[in-house]
Amino acid sequence: MRLLFRTGMCGVVLAISVNGVRETHAQVPSCLVATAGGDVQGVDRGDSCAFLGIPYAAPPIGQLRWKPPQPPAGWTGPLNVTTPPSGCASINAMGQPTGSEDCLKLNVWTPDPRRASKAPVIVWLHTGSFVAASANQGAHNGQHLAEETGTIVVAPNYRLGPLGFLAHPALSDEDASYPSSGNYGLLDQRAALEWVQANIAAFGGDPSRVTIAGTSAGAHSVSLHVTSPGSAGLFHRAVMQSGFGTFKFPTRDEAEDQGARLATALGCIDPAGVLTCLRASTRQQVLLALSLGSFEFRERPVHWTPNVDGLEVRDQPRRLYESGDFARVPVLLGVNRDEGWTFVTRSFSAAMTPGDYESAIDAEFGDDAAAVLARYPAGATADPRDALSQLTGDAEYVCEAQRLARAVERTGAPVFMYSFEYEVDAIAPDRVIHGLETNFVFGNDFGPPLISSLPLTGEDRVLARAMGGYWSRFAATGNPNTDDPTTVHWPAFKHPTGPGRGSAKYLTFGNTIREGQRLKEAECMFWSPFFFRSLVGPVPASAP
Repeated sequence: MRLLFRTGMCGVVLAISVNGVRETHAQVPSCLVATAGGDVQGVDRGDSCAFLGIPYAAPPIGQLRWKPPQPPAGWTGPLNVTTPPSGCASINAMGQPTGSEDCLKLNVWTPDPRRASKAPVIVWLHTGSFVAASANQGAHNGQHLAEETGTIVVAPNYRLGPLGFLAHPALSDEDASYPSSGNYGLLDQRAALEWVQANIAAFGGDPSRVTIAGTSAGAHSVSLHVTSPGSAGLFHRAVMQSGFGTFKFPTRDEAEDQGARLATALGCIDPAGVLTCLRASTRQQVLLALSLGSFEFRERPVHWTPNVDGLEVRDQPRRLYESGDFARVPVLLGVNRDEGWTFVTRSFSAAMTPGDYESAIDAEFGDDAAAVLARYPAGATADPRDALSQLTGDAEYVCEAQRLARAVERTGAPVFMYSFEYEVDAIAPDRVIHGLETNFVFGNDFGPPLISSLPLTGEDRVLARAMGGYWSRFAATGNPNTDDPTTVHWPAFKHPTGPGRGSAKYLTFGNTIREGQRLKEAECMFWSPFFFRSLVGPVPASAP
């Protein structure tokens, strides 16, 4: 008798040869994993397994609406997690409610759940301004990265908009053991990190090598978890792409005032029954009670976002970073060359006059408008939108990235900074817009919302493989570098100690990968003394 084993990424077939006759006796089910809640059956992609829609918390519906996430109920028998889960309830591009409140589920892409050596893990917190998008976005589908680099990717949904970030005095007072409200989306993300600690080893992952990462709102979320004691120990590295929580966030009072306006709009005005009334409102009523508007320069909309509640967000995050009061983990962060363009063109889609520009600066910066106009005059560019785009990119992104990098470096934790400067003209001619880098990190073709469909070219894929390599090595070791002499070395960020001294090095990802130094140094010296609100938020940047 002879034992024959045929192995693949996701399963093993045992064949027994008796007297020359080969018989298949057993097969380990493909992409079947045992979790703490029960077995889950994923999708066999050949070189990887995809698990789509694993519950990581109980549905936040009924009496669990606007409460911290609770553990999920277990299940018996394998749970098929083979189709993408519904995104969390939000407003779509047509202004209509979409998604579900039963949404606290996550996706996992793993190269091999039965591997002997455990793989590093990236937990990707999706973008969407805290009001839109989901774990299912094509840009950060983790299959390609998992297969190319051996890294496991986890992408959780989290509550959005008023269902994820509604603060209200009655909610803050409801439970004496949790005297806060309005940061439920952040708590969902933390619950997903706790799920990873408890379960990722079963998927072939290493719970001691977890990286939290994201772009835009996802990166803002990462920066808040780095400062939150409740999230400490649940991750070991952090990646912030085009989002740094160092602008002024809404205070608890401001967030509760907005929540009171929503309650009034829903007719929930009786203090004794306000929570019952709110929880009895339909998903559609809650989502449409206050208009979102646009998030930029022509109007002042409602903006659902984390708030400084004194508990989860203990203080303005900038103060926590400046005082060194945050998790000392390796950080990789960076920006795109033309970050501001997306936001400016939402407000000024066709044209912008010099008068429009000066009015926008006056509205944003108040008493500081004259200094800002002197630094960024409308006449400096042929189209004033370019001046506003550069200003926004510098103030909101480049210089805040450097501010945060300096704070991390002062603690002795390694920090690596990049500038993404690769143009994709079919997406935005001659510009490198906000969010463009995500497809390259994950190696995915372009699709909605940027464009209906656009495959990566051969040149694109060369850059994508390089970026995926840097990011996966950082997830594995806290250092994106390799001993391969053909790979450009990424120097750690070191802040200059004075004029003309030091290095402030970073890596540029463009048509070539090269080392850079002192990114926008003069501009960042100008912005350094200011502590503004977000330029794309619901109140002027200069608001107290």
